[in-house]
Amino acid sequence: MKNFIKAIPVGVLSALAILLVAYLSLDPDPLGEHELQFFAGADKVAHFLMYLVTTCIFIFDYAKFRLPHHTKLNLELLFMCCAMLLGLLMEIGQLAISNGRVYDAVDLVANCLGAAIGFCYMHWRGLHKMRHWLLRSGRHRSHRN
Repeated sequence: MKNFIKAIPVGVLSALAILLVAYLSLDPDPLGEHELQFFAGADKVAHFLMYLVTTCIFIFDYAKFRLPHHTKLNLELLFMCCAMLLGLLMEIGQLAISNGRVYDAVDLVANCLGAAIGFCYMHWRGLHKMRHWLLRSGRHRSHRN
């Protein structure tokens, strides 16, 4: 599994995350949730988790590119802001496309909060785990003689 993740070109995971977020945000009924019974506020939890994971993927993709070196805080913050901007663009897209989806400011807050928590997790814990996992059982290609 580790070799598979190392073999994925930089940017592919981020591009897939953007496409998935766009589909889930702009499709009128992406998961058939109109037939399912969810608890009140499940939509906000979904927005929070979607942008938390998207931010983690953006930072993971960047960190994988930087291996074996450490990432830079300003670029991690930039990726968090990119995820927040993506959330804003998806909410604006819901305004522009009349397909049953509506703009909701609380969704935007959930998007931004998810992106911020994703950044915090990756910066203070996730990147350490990722570097340890990817570098511990062998030398990275940059360290080979």
